[in-house]
Amino acid sequence: MNKRIGRTLLPMLLGSLLTACSTGGGSGKADPAPNAGAGASPKQEEPVELIFYSNSGEAEESFNGKFGDALRAKFPNYAIKYTRAEPGALIPDLIASGKRVDIIYNVFDYVLEPLLNYGIQYDMEELAKKHGVDLARFEPSIIEGIRKAGNGKLYMLPTSLQVPMVYYNKAIFDKFGVAYPKDGMTWDEMKGMSQKLTRKDGGVQYFGFVGSQQFSLKMNPFSEPYLDEKTGKSTFERETWKKMLQTVFLDTDSDNALKTWTLAKNGLPTRVGFTNSKDIAMLHFHSEFPIAVPKELEKIDWDMVAFPTFKEMNGVGGQPAAVSMSITSMAKNKDAAMEVIKFMTSLEAQTANSKKGVLSVLKDESVKAAFGQESQFKDKNWKGVFYNKLAPVSYRSVYELQVERIYSTAIADMVKGQKDVNTIMRETAALADKTVAELKSAGK
Repeated sequence: MNKRIGRTLLPMLLGSLLTACSTGGGSGKADPAPNAGAGASPKQEEPVELIFYSNSGEAEESFNGKFGDALRAKFPNYAIKYTRAEPGALIPDLIASGKRVDIIYNVFDYVLEPLLNYGIQYDMEELAKKHGVDLARFEPSIIEGIRKAGNGKLYMLPTSLQVPMVYYNKAIFDKFGVAYPKDGMTWDEMKGMSQKLTRKDGGVQYFGFVGSQQFSLKMNPFSEPYLDEKTGKSTFERETWKKMLQTVFLDTDSDNALKTWTLAKNGLPTRVGFTNSKDIAMLHFHSEFPIAVPKELEKIDWDMVAFPTFKEMNGVGGQPAAVSMSITSMAKNKDAAMEVIKFMTSLEAQTANSKKGVLSVLKDESVKAAFGQESQFKDKNWKGVFYNKLAPVSYRSVYELQVERIYSTAIADMVKGQKDVNTIMRETAALADKTVAELKSAGK
Protein backbone atom coordinates (compact mmCIF):
# COMPACT_ATOMS: atom_id res chain seq x y z
CA MET A 1 0.00 0.00 0.00
CA ASN A 2 1.12 3.55 -0.68
CA LYS A 3 2.84 4.79 2.46
CA ARG A 4 1.40 8.27 1.95
CA ILE A 5 -1.95 6.86 3.08
CA GLY A 6 -0.86 7.11 6.69
CA ARG A 7 -0.48 10.87 6.41
CA THR A 8 -3.97 11.33 5.03
CA LEU A 9 -5.36 9.39 7.98
CA LEU A 10 -3.85 11.63 10.66
CA PRO A 11 -7.09 13.51 11.49
CA MET A 12 -8.95 10.21 11.87
CA LEU A 13 -6.23 8.60 13.95
CA LEU A 14 -5.80 11.58 16.25
CA GLY A 15 -9.57 11.65 16.78
CA SER A 16 -9.77 8.02 17.81
CA LEU A 17 -10.18 7.09 21.37
CA LEU A 18 -7.77 5.36 21.69
CA THR A 19 -5.20 -2.08 9.46
CA ALA A 20 -3.23 -6.76 5.86
CA CYS A 21 -4.89 -6.41 2.56
CA SER A 22 -8.30 -7.95 2.10
CA THR A 23 -6.80 -11.41 1.83
CA GLY A 24 -4.64 -10.95 4.93
CA GLY A 25 -1.42 -10.55 2.98
CA GLY A 26 -0.50 -7.19 4.47
CA SER A 27 2.06 -5.01 2.81
CA GLY A 28 3.61 -7.92 0.99
CA LYS A 29 6.82 -7.58 3.00
CA ALA A 30 8.08 -10.68 4.73
CA ASP A 31 8.13 -10.71 8.51
CA PRO A 32 11.51 -10.72 10.22
CA ALA A 33 12.67 -14.10 11.48
CA PRO A 34 10.93 -14.95 14.77
CA ASN A 35 14.16 -14.61 16.73
CA ALA A 36 15.19 -11.30 15.14
CA GLY A 37 16.57 -9.03 17.82
CA ALA A 38 15.92 -11.66 20.48
CA GLY A 39 18.50 -13.24 22.66
CA ALA A 40 18.77 -14.00 26.33
CA SER A 41 16.23 -12.20 28.48
CA PRO A 42 17.65 -8.87 29.65
CA LYS A 43 19.03 -8.80 33.16
CA GLN A 44 17.44 -6.29 35.53
CA GLU A 45 20.75 -4.52 36.11
CA GLU A 46 21.18 -3.78 32.40
CA PRO A 47 19.64 -0.45 31.36
CA VAL A 48 16.98 -0.85 28.67
CA GLU A 49 15.23 1.87 26.68
CA LEU A 50 11.73 1.14 25.36
CA ILE A 51 9.97 3.68 23.14
CA PHE A 52 6.17 3.53 23.00
CA TYR A 53 4.04 5.11 20.28
CA SER A 54 0.30 5.48 19.83
CA ASN A 55 -1.40 6.89 16.74
CA SER A 56 -4.25 8.01 19.00
CA GLY A 57 -2.21 11.16 19.56
CA GLU A 58 -2.82 11.07 23.31
CA ALA A 59 -0.74 13.27 25.58
CA GLU A 60 2.25 11.91 27.47
CA GLU A 61 0.39 12.49 30.73
CA SER A 62 -2.33 10.13 29.57
CA PHE A 63 0.24 7.51 28.52
CA ASN A 64 1.89 7.73 31.93
CA GLY A 65 -1.43 7.30 33.70
CA LYS A 66 -2.31 4.22 31.64
CA PHE A 67 1.06 2.52 31.32
CA GLY A 68 4.19 4.58 31.92
CA ASP A 69 4.06 5.07 35.69
CA ALA A 70 3.21 1.42 36.39
CA LEU A 71 5.95 0.17 34.06
CA ARG A 72 8.60 2.43 35.59
CA ALA A 73 7.66 1.18 39.05
CA LYS A 74 7.81 -2.46 37.91
CA PHE A 75 10.97 -2.06 35.81
CA PRO A 76 13.07 0.65 37.52
CA ASN A 77 16.06 0.00 35.25
CA TYR A 78 14.02 0.41 32.09
CA ALA A 79 13.86 3.85 30.49
CA ILE A 80 10.21 4.00 29.42
CA LYS A 81 9.71 6.73 26.81
CA TYR A 82 6.75 7.86 24.73
CA THR A 83 6.53 9.41 21.26
CA ARG A 84 3.29 11.21 20.51
CA ALA A 85 1.76 10.99 17.03
CA GLU A 86 1.64 14.47 15.55
CA PRO A 87 2.66 16.15 12.29
CA GLY A 88 6.32 15.42 11.71
CA ALA A 89 6.27 12.49 14.13
CA LEU A 90 4.16 9.95 12.29
CA ILE A 91 5.49 6.47 11.57
CA PRO A 92 6.80 7.34 8.07
CA ASP A 93 8.53 10.43 9.49
CA LEU A 94 10.15 8.41 12.25
CA ILE A 95 11.30 5.71 9.83
CA ALA A 96 12.72 8.30 7.42
CA SER A 97 14.67 10.02 10.19
CA GLY A 98 16.00 6.76 11.61
CA LYS A 99 14.07 7.04 14.86
CA ARG A 100 12.97 3.84 16.53
CA VAL A 101 9.60 2.73 17.88
CA ASP A 102 9.61 -0.42 20.00
CA ILE A 103 5.95 -0.82 20.92
CA ILE A 104 2.85 0.55 19.18
CA TYR A 105 -0.44 0.54 21.08
CA ASN A 106 -4.04 1.54 20.38
CA VAL A 107 -7.33 -0.18 19.52
CA PHE A 108 -6.17 -3.07 17.41
CA ASP A 109 -7.46 -1.79 14.03
CA TYR A 110 -5.36 1.33 14.55
CA VAL A 111 -2.29 -0.70 15.48
CA LEU A 112 -2.60 -3.01 12.48
CA GLU A 113 -2.70 -0.19 9.92
CA PRO A 114 0.80 1.28 10.50
CA LEU A 115 2.34 -2.14 11.08
CA LEU A 116 1.32 -3.52 7.71
CA ASN A 117 1.41 -0.32 5.68
CA TYR A 118 5.02 0.38 6.62
CA GLY A 119 6.29 -3.20 6.88
CA ILE A 120 7.19 -3.02 10.59
CA GLN A 121 5.04 -5.98 11.69
CA TYR A 122 6.64 -8.68 13.80
CA ASP A 123 5.21 -12.10 14.61
CA MET A 124 5.29 -12.29 18.42
CA GLU A 125 4.29 -15.97 18.61
CA GLU A 126 7.67 -17.50 19.48
CA LEU A 127 8.61 -14.61 21.73
CA ALA A 128 5.37 -15.02 23.68
CA LYS A 129 6.13 -18.73 24.17
CA LYS A 130 9.70 -17.98 25.22
CA HIS A 131 8.52 -15.57 27.92
CA GLY A 132 5.77 -17.83 29.18
CA VAL A 133 2.78 -15.79 28.00
CA ASP A 134 -0.16 -18.19 28.22
CA LEU A 135 -2.57 -17.23 25.43
CA ALA A 136 -5.21 -19.56 26.88
CA ARG A 137 -5.75 -17.01 29.68
CA PHE A 138 -7.10 -14.42 27.22
CA GLU A 139 -10.64 -14.05 25.91
CA PRO A 140 -10.41 -16.49 22.97
CA SER A 141 -12.38 -14.38 20.46
CA ILE A 142 -9.83 -11.57 20.83
CA ILE A 143 -6.80 -13.74 20.09
CA GLU A 144 -8.68 -15.36 17.21
CA GLY A 145 -9.51 -11.93 15.76
CA ILE A 146 -5.89 -10.79 16.01
CA ARG A 147 -4.66 -13.94 14.27
CA LYS A 148 -7.28 -13.63 11.54
CA ALA A 149 -6.28 -10.01 10.85
CA GLY A 150 -2.63 -11.06 10.67
CA ASN A 151 -3.23 -14.04 8.34
CA GLY A 152 -2.44 -16.40 11.21
CA LYS A 153 0.38 -14.33 12.69
CA LEU A 154 0.36 -12.89 16.22
CA TYR A 155 1.24 -9.26 15.53
CA MET A 156 0.02 -7.92 18.89
CA LEU A 157 -1.35 -8.85 22.28
CA PRO A 158 -4.45 -7.25 23.83
CA THR A 159 -4.11 -5.34 27.11
CA SER A 160 -7.71 -4.20 27.68
CA LEU A 161 -11.17 -4.38 26.14
CA GLN A 162 -13.90 -1.88 25.37
CA VAL A 163 -17.55 -2.87 24.91
CA PRO A 164 -20.52 -0.76 23.78
CA MET A 165 -22.59 0.83 26.55
CA VAL A 166 -25.42 3.35 26.99
CA TYR A 167 -24.76 6.33 29.26
CA TYR A 168 -27.74 8.31 30.48
CA ASN A 169 -28.37 11.71 32.06
CA LYS A 170 -30.73 11.22 35.00
CA ALA A 171 -31.80 14.88 35.00
CA ILE A 172 -33.45 14.60 31.58
CA PHE A 173 -35.33 11.45 32.60
CA ASP A 174 -36.48 13.15 35.79
CA LYS A 175 -37.51 16.29 33.92
CA PHE A 176 -39.86 14.37 31.61
CA GLY A 177 -40.96 11.71 34.10
CA VAL A 178 -39.50 8.75 32.20
CA ALA A 179 -38.17 5.69 34.06
CA TYR A 180 -34.40 5.14 33.83
CA PRO A 181 -33.10 2.56 31.33
CA LYS A 182 -32.00 -0.83 32.65
CA ASP A 183 -29.71 -3.69 31.70
CA GLY A 184 -31.26 -6.18 29.30
CA MET A 185 -33.28 -3.78 27.15
CA THR A 186 -34.15 -4.71 23.60
CA TRP A 187 -34.00 -2.26 20.72
CA ASP A 188 -37.80 -2.15 20.66
CA GLU A 189 -37.73 -0.86 24.25
CA MET A 190 -34.98 1.61 23.43
CA LYS A 191 -36.94 2.94 20.47
CA GLY A 192 -39.98 3.72 22.62
CA MET A 193 -37.90 5.31 25.38
CA SER A 194 -35.87 7.43 22.96
CA GLN A 195 -38.94 8.74 21.18
CA LYS A 196 -40.53 9.78 24.50
CA LEU A 197 -37.45 11.81 25.38
CA THR A 198 -36.85 13.35 21.95
CA ARG A 199 -38.72 16.63 22.25
CA LYS A 200 -38.35 20.39 22.34
CA ASP A 201 -38.81 22.09 25.71
CA GLY A 202 -38.05 25.67 26.69
CA GLY A 203 -36.39 26.26 23.34
CA VAL A 204 -34.02 23.32 23.84
CA GLN A 205 -34.05 20.33 21.49
CA TYR A 206 -33.53 17.15 23.52
CA PHE A 207 -32.46 13.87 21.92
CA GLY A 208 -33.55 10.61 23.48
CA PHE A 209 -30.72 8.48 22.13
CA VAL A 210 -27.67 9.34 20.02
CA GLY A 211 -25.72 6.49 18.45
CA SER A 212 -22.01 6.47 17.62
CA GLN A 213 -21.10 5.96 13.98
CA GLN A 214 -17.69 4.54 14.81
CA PHE A 215 -18.80 2.15 17.56
CA SER A 216 -21.92 1.02 15.70
CA LEU A 217 -19.72 -0.02 12.81
CA LYS A 218 -16.70 -1.39 14.64
CA MET A 219 -18.64 -3.15 17.42
CA ASN A 220 -21.67 -4.32 15.43
CA PRO A 221 -23.30 -7.36 17.09
CA PHE A 222 -23.66 -9.26 13.82
CA SER A 223 -19.85 -9.44 13.49
CA GLU A 224 -20.06 -8.07 9.97
CA PRO A 225 -16.64 -7.18 8.54
CA TYR A 226 -16.24 -4.01 6.50
CA LEU A 227 -14.82 -6.05 3.63
CA ASP A 228 -15.51 -9.68 2.81
CA GLU A 229 -12.56 -11.79 3.91
CA LYS A 230 -12.53 -13.91 0.75
CA THR A 231 -13.44 -11.40 -1.97
CA GLY A 232 -12.15 -8.16 -0.45
CA LYS A 233 -15.40 -6.48 -1.50
CA SER A 234 -17.60 -4.20 0.58
CA THR A 235 -20.26 -5.86 2.74
CA PHE A 236 -22.26 -2.66 3.20
CA GLU A 237 -25.26 -3.79 1.15
CA ARG A 238 -25.95 -6.71 3.45
CA GLU A 239 -29.30 -6.72 5.26
CA THR A 240 -27.59 -6.96 8.66
CA TRP A 241 -25.95 -3.54 8.14
CA LYS A 242 -29.28 -2.07 7.07
CA LYS A 243 -31.04 -3.51 10.12
CA MET A 244 -28.36 -2.28 12.50
CA LEU A 245 -28.12 1.25 11.17
CA GLN A 246 -31.85 1.69 10.63
CA THR A 247 -32.49 0.64 14.22
CA VAL A 248 -29.76 2.69 15.90
CA PHE A 249 -29.92 5.91 13.91
CA LEU A 250 -33.37 6.19 12.30
CA ASP A 251 -35.91 4.34 14.43
CA THR A 252 -34.84 6.09 17.64
CA ASP A 253 -35.59 9.55 16.18
CA SER A 254 -38.89 11.41 16.66
CA ASP A 255 -40.41 14.28 14.66
CA ASN A 256 -37.24 14.33 12.50
CA ALA A 257 -35.33 16.02 15.34
CA LEU A 258 -32.09 14.15 14.63
CA LYS A 259 -32.53 14.61 10.90
CA THR A 260 -33.03 18.38 11.29
CA TRP A 261 -29.93 18.70 13.50
CA THR A 262 -27.76 16.62 11.18
CA LEU A 263 -28.78 18.61 8.12
CA ALA A 264 -28.11 21.91 9.89
CA LYS A 265 -24.78 20.88 11.46
CA ASN A 266 -23.66 18.49 8.69
CA GLY A 267 -23.03 15.85 11.31
CA LEU A 268 -24.61 13.94 14.17
CA PRO A 269 -24.58 15.18 17.78
CA THR A 270 -21.52 14.11 19.78
CA ARG A 271 -20.75 13.33 23.38
CA VAL A 272 -20.37 17.09 24.01
CA GLY A 273 -24.15 17.27 23.87
CA PHE A 274 -24.25 14.72 26.67
CA THR A 275 -21.72 16.26 29.06
CA ASN A 276 -21.69 19.96 28.15
CA SER A 277 -24.90 21.21 26.56
CA LYS A 278 -26.77 18.41 28.39
CA ASP A 279 -29.38 17.86 25.69
CA ILE A 280 -28.74 14.14 25.06
CA ALA A 281 -30.60 11.77 27.36
CA MET A 282 -28.78 8.58 26.29
CA LEU A 283 -25.41 8.31 24.59
CA HIS A 284 -23.81 5.34 22.87
CA PHE A 285 -20.15 5.08 23.87
CA HIS A 286 -17.64 2.45 24.93
CA SER A 287 -16.96 1.18 28.43
CA GLU A 288 -13.87 3.33 29.05
CA PHE A 289 -15.84 6.58 28.75
CA PRO A 290 -15.62 7.29 32.52
CA ILE A 291 -11.83 6.93 32.36
CA ALA A 292 -11.45 8.91 29.15
CA VAL A 293 -13.26 12.09 30.28
CA PRO A 294 -13.86 11.95 34.05
CA LYS A 295 -13.91 15.73 34.47
CA GLU A 296 -16.58 16.06 31.81
CA LEU A 297 -18.78 13.41 33.42
CA GLU A 298 -18.58 15.20 36.75
CA LYS A 299 -20.78 17.90 35.19
CA ILE A 300 -23.89 15.68 35.13
CA ASP A 301 -25.74 13.09 37.21
CA TRP A 302 -25.25 10.00 35.06
CA ASP A 303 -25.21 6.24 35.07
CA MET A 304 -24.80 3.47 32.50
CA VAL A 305 -26.53 0.33 31.31
CA ALA A 306 -25.74 -2.54 28.94
CA PHE A 307 -26.17 -1.86 25.25
CA PRO A 308 -29.60 -2.87 23.88
CA THR A 309 -29.83 -6.18 22.02
CA PHE A 310 -31.74 -7.54 19.06
CA LYS A 311 -34.20 -10.24 20.08
CA GLU A 312 -32.79 -12.74 17.62
CA MET A 313 -29.24 -12.29 18.94
CA ASN A 314 -29.97 -13.97 22.29
CA GLY A 315 -28.22 -11.44 24.51
CA VAL A 316 -25.25 -10.55 22.29
CA GLY A 317 -24.52 -6.87 22.79
CA GLY A 318 -21.64 -6.20 20.43
CA GLN A 319 -18.05 -6.93 19.56
CA PRO A 320 -15.30 -5.92 21.97
CA ALA A 321 -12.61 -3.53 20.80
CA ALA A 322 -9.20 -4.66 22.01
CA VAL A 323 -6.61 -2.09 23.02
CA SER A 324 -3.44 -3.89 22.02
CA MET A 325 0.35 -3.64 22.10
CA SER A 326 2.60 -4.66 19.24
CA ILE A 327 6.35 -5.14 19.17
CA THR A 328 7.70 -3.69 15.93
CA SER A 329 10.31 -5.29 13.72
CA MET A 330 12.60 -2.33 14.47
CA ALA A 331 12.45 -2.88 18.25
CA LYS A 332 15.98 -2.93 19.65
CA ASN A 333 15.32 -5.25 22.59
CA LYS A 334 12.38 -7.47 21.81
CA ASP A 335 12.81 -9.54 24.95
CA ALA A 336 12.48 -6.48 27.15
CA ALA A 337 9.47 -5.35 25.13
CA MET A 338 7.80 -8.71 25.63
CA GLU A 339 8.49 -8.64 29.37
CA VAL A 340 6.70 -5.30 29.57
CA ILE A 341 3.69 -6.59 27.61
CA LYS A 342 3.69 -9.76 29.70
CA PHE A 343 3.44 -7.61 32.81
CA MET A 344 0.60 -5.50 31.37
CA THR A 345 -1.36 -8.71 30.75
CA SER A 346 -0.46 -10.25 34.12
CA LEU A 347 -3.01 -10.92 36.85
CA GLU A 348 -1.39 -8.18 38.92
CA ALA A 349 -1.65 -5.43 36.30
CA GLN A 350 -5.02 -6.57 34.96
CA THR A 351 -6.52 -6.56 38.47
CA ALA A 352 -5.16 -3.09 39.21
CA ASN A 353 -6.61 -1.74 35.97
CA SER A 354 -9.89 -3.57 36.48
CA LYS A 355 -10.34 -1.78 39.80
CA LYS A 356 -10.07 1.52 37.92
CA GLY A 357 -12.77 0.46 35.44
CA VAL A 358 -10.62 -0.91 32.60
CA LEU A 359 -12.10 -4.11 31.20
CA SER A 360 -9.64 -7.01 31.39
CA VAL A 361 -8.60 -9.22 28.49
CA LEU A 362 -8.33 -12.21 30.84
CA LYS A 363 -11.00 -14.81 31.53
CA ASP A 364 -10.14 -14.77 35.25
CA GLU A 365 -13.28 -14.21 37.36
CA SER A 366 -11.36 -12.57 40.22
CA VAL A 367 -10.26 -9.80 37.85
CA LYS A 368 -13.83 -9.25 36.71
CA ALA A 369 -15.04 -9.17 40.33
CA ALA A 370 -12.67 -6.26 41.05
CA PHE A 371 -14.09 -4.18 38.19
CA GLY A 372 -14.68 -0.52 39.07
CA GLN A 373 -13.99 -0.94 42.80
CA GLU A 374 -11.53 1.95 42.95
CA SER A 375 -13.10 4.18 40.31
CA GLN A 376 -14.07 7.68 41.34
CA PHE A 377 -17.49 6.66 40.02
CA LYS A 378 -17.68 3.37 41.95
CA ASP A 379 -21.38 3.88 42.73
CA LYS A 380 -22.26 3.43 39.04
CA ASN A 381 -23.67 0.32 37.35
CA TRP A 382 -20.35 -1.32 36.53
CA LYS A 383 -21.93 -4.76 36.40
CA GLY A 384 -23.73 -3.65 33.25
CA VAL A 385 -20.43 -3.98 31.37
CA PHE A 386 -20.66 -7.77 31.79
CA TYR A 387 -24.40 -8.11 31.18
CA ASN A 388 -24.28 -8.92 27.46
CA LYS A 389 -22.47 -11.69 25.65
CA LEU A 390 -19.57 -10.67 23.42
CA ALA A 391 -19.96 -11.04 19.67
CA PRO A 392 -17.11 -12.73 17.77
CA VAL A 393 -14.53 -10.26 16.49
CA SER A 394 -15.00 -9.74 12.76
CA TYR A 395 -12.29 -9.85 10.11
CA ARG A 396 -10.18 -6.69 9.88
CA SER A 397 -8.29 -5.61 6.76
CA VAL A 398 -5.48 -3.14 6.27
CA TYR A 399 -8.02 -0.80 4.68
CA GLU A 400 -10.22 -0.80 7.78
CA LEU A 401 -9.83 2.86 8.67
CA GLN A 402 -10.34 4.20 5.16
CA VAL A 403 -13.48 2.11 4.70
CA GLU A 404 -14.79 3.04 8.15
CA ARG A 405 -14.59 6.71 7.22
CA ILE A 406 -16.69 6.04 4.09
CA TYR A 407 -19.27 4.06 6.06
CA SER A 408 -19.46 6.75 8.76
CA THR A 409 -20.28 9.36 6.13
CA ALA A 410 -23.01 7.07 4.81
CA ILE A 411 -24.64 6.92 8.25
CA ALA A 412 -24.87 10.72 8.38
CA ASP A 413 -26.35 10.67 4.87
CA MET A 414 -28.97 8.15 6.00
CA VAL A 415 -30.00 10.41 8.87
CA LYS A 416 -30.18 13.42 6.55
CA GLY A 417 -32.65 11.46 4.45
CA GLN A 418 -31.87 13.17 1.14
CA LYS A 419 -31.62 9.77 -0.55
CA ASP A 420 -33.32 6.49 0.29
CA VAL A 421 -31.38 4.05 2.45
CA ASN A 422 -30.93 1.39 -0.24
CA THR A 423 -29.43 3.91 -2.66
CA ILE A 424 -27.02 5.18 -0.02
CA MET A 425 -25.91 1.66 0.85
CA ARG A 426 -25.40 0.71 -2.80
CA GLU A 427 -23.42 3.87 -3.59
CA THR A 428 -21.38 3.53 -0.40
CA ALA A 429 -20.43 -0.07 -1.19
CA ALA A 430 -19.34 0.99 -4.69
CA LEU A 431 -17.27 3.86 -3.27
CA ALA A 432 -15.59 1.56 -0.76
CA ASP A 433 -14.70 -0.93 -3.50
CA LYS A 434 -13.36 1.85 -5.72
CA THR A 435 -11.27 3.29 -2.89
CA VAL A 436 -9.77 -0.07 -1.97
CA ALA A 437 -8.96 -0.80 -5.62
CA GLU A 438 -7.19 2.56 -5.92
CA LEU A 439 -5.21 1.94 -2.75
CA LYS A 440 -4.13 -1.47 -3.98
CA SER A 441 -3.13 0.01 -7.31
CA ALA A 442 -1.09 2.73 -5.61
CA GLY A 443 0.88 0.07 -3.78
CA LYS A 444 2.23 -1.58 -6.94
